[in-house]
Amino acid sequence: MIDLNELQYFVQVSRARSFTAAADHFGVPKSSVSRAIAALEQRLGVRLIERTTRSVSLTEAGEIYFDRCQRVIEEAELADLSMGTLHAAPRGRLRIGAPVAYARFMLAPRLTAFVRRYPELRVQVQMTNGELTPQQAGLDVLIRPGPLEDSSLLARPLARIDLGIYASPAYLKGRKLPKTPAELRQFDALIVACGPQGQPAEHATWQLQRGKDRQDVRVEARISVPDPTINLQLALDGAGVAILSRHAAAKAVAKKRLVRLLPAWEPQPVELFALYPARLNSSPKVRALVEFLREPEA
Repeated sequence: MIDLNELQYFVQVSRARSFTAAADHFGVPKSSVSRAIAALEQRLGVRLIERTTRSVSLTEAGEIYFDRCQRVIEEAELADLSMGTLHAAPRGRLRIGAPVAYARFMLAPRLTAFVRRYPELRVQVQMTNGELTPQQAGLDVLIRPGPLEDSSLLARPLARIDLGIYASPAYLKGRKLPKTPAELRQFDALIVACGPQGQPAEHATWQLQRGKDRQDVRVEARISVPDPTINLQLALDGAGVAILSRHAAAKAVAKKRLVRLLPAWEPQPVELFALYPARLNSSPKVRALVEFLREPEA
C-alpha cells in the first residue's frame, strides 16, 4: 500500500540532498524521515538513496523513482492549492528563499507589515545562495537576481538594486582617489563570488557606465566572499574597494564611514525576480507576497 508520507519525505530528501533539511521542512524528527525512507526501500525492494556521513545522493533507481514521485507530490499539492483558492484570504505556510543581503536589507524590514496584513499566513524564510530552483530548495517563492532559464518557472520582476563603488575613509587615507575606472585596478578589490556553491573568485570584471560610455574593468580579488553583506563589512573595516548596494551603503555614507568613488560611473544594476513554479500561479499566498513586494515602500 502506498504511503503518501513516505513519498513526501523521499521527494524532500531528494530535493534537499539532506535528511536534516527534510526533517526541518516538515517539522518532524530526523529519525522519522529515516524510518520512512527505510520502510519505502524495504517495500520496493531496492535502495533509493546512498547515504554517507557527508553527503546524500540518489541511486539510479532513486533518480527514476524521484522523477515519478515528484509529479505525484506536485499533483497532490496542486489539489490542495485548488481548495485554497476558494478562500478569500491567503493562509497556511509560505516558504520564501532569498539571498542574505536582500533578506537583511529589503525583505526583513517589510515582513512585519506583510504578516499583519495577512494574519493567517505562517512565513518561513530560508537564506539561499547560488542557482537553486524553488523545487530543489523546497520553496514556494525564490527571490534571486535574474530569471532562471527554466520554462517551468514563472518570473516576476520585483526591484532594481542600484550599485555604487565604495571604500572607507581609513582605507583611502594616503591614497590618491581614482579619476577613471581603469585606476580602480590600483586598489584592493573586494569581490562577491556568485557561483552555484558560492565559490571564491580570483578576479572579476566590473561593468561601469556613464551615460552612453561603458568601461569594463578587470580587477584582481584581494578578498573574495560569497555574500554582499560580508563585502559591506569588509569595506567598512577598510579592507579595500567594493561594489555595494546604494541602499545598503546609504547609512554608512551619511555617517561618513564610507565614501562613494567615481559617482558619475555606475555599476550595472541588479534586477531581482520572484521565481515560482507555474502550478503556483493561482496561489493566493504567492500572489499576495509578489504583489506586496512590488508595492513602493511606505
